[in-house]
Amino acid sequence: MRLRTFSAQSITEAMADVRREMGPEAVIIATSDNPDGGVQVRAAAEAVSLREPAEPVRLRAERLQAEADIERGLREDNDLDRVIRALGFHRAPGVSAQALIRSAHDLTDGQAVSRLAHAIEARYTFQPLPAIPEHPVLFAGTPGVGKTSILAKIAARAITAGARPTLISCDGERAGAAGRLSALAERMGADFKSVDDPREMIDAVDGVEGPILVDSPAINPFELDDLDMTLAFADSAQAEIVYVFDAGLTPEDAEDGASLFASIGASRCIPVKLDCARRLGAILGVGETGLAFAQISSTPFIGGGLAPATPLRLARALIEDRLNPFEEAD
Repeated sequence: MRLRTFSAQSITEAMADVRREMGPEAVIIATSDNPDGGVQVRAAAEAVSLREPAEPVRLRAERLQAEADIERGLREDNDLDRVIRALGFHRAPGVSAQALIRSAHDLTDGQAVSRLAHAIEARYTFQPLPAIPEHPVLFAGTPGVGKTSILAKIAARAITAGARPTLISCDGERAGAAGRLSALAERMGADFKSVDDPREMIDAVDGVEGPILVDSPAINPFELDDLDMTLAFADSAQAEIVYVFDAGLTPEDAEDGASLFASIGASRCIPVKLDCARRLGAILGVGETGLAFAQISSTPFIGGGLAPATPLRLARALIEDRLNPFEEAD
């Protein structure tokens, strides 16, 4: 079962988007008002059980260039070719790849990385979390993705900047989750609290001074009850939801999951495990949902590998082979 959320100015427009993107067999399972105006429609359709064999990189690059409908002329443009090959290798979603290729083609000056960075900046949003978050932040994601490690890295940054964060675990279902976060907080010199339900969260955040970082239960975003639980914890803490996702997912799965987290109010995302992922099309797929990139994580170690997301860092990850983790100053 595939779930997606559509936003439009009217229910008629939203329904048309559903039919166009998911086919005539899609079923509407929920509708709501969009906080920014208009409506939101959540739809479901049966997933395709069989996938076609992976398209060879060379053929995919040639197809992406043709679909981008650019006029190459007679002049060779090796840097543009490098951008196209990189997007083909990473299995960038078609709409994303075509837009990035057209933007990179229009920038005739500069090397491949800088041209791709400008194209990425024009299409996606980047909003890094400040060193000391000004409001509570809830980190959400699927099982095993690394939410707790990301929370610990953000907490370590805040401590380095002179703050004393409060770490809150509401992951009572996973064995040892609260204990691990408690041990991390003790070693770092942060405060720690544990809650079992959203009502306890209200009391936990009351009167807390300094940054509040919440480790939410790992969920399956395709289960609506799981999404509702995450939203309830976020509302109780008055927290921003930040979606943590594995950069090695398929672009389609990553975009579907991000759309569901966006439907409950997630506004930023953090791609992780870039050190383990060979193809990074998932990052571009998530960007297509409108979520802003906050940070990028390229190692599970709490002491490093986390840096603010920027168009240049993302372009480098897509084009250059990274032998070292991302750091703040690189």
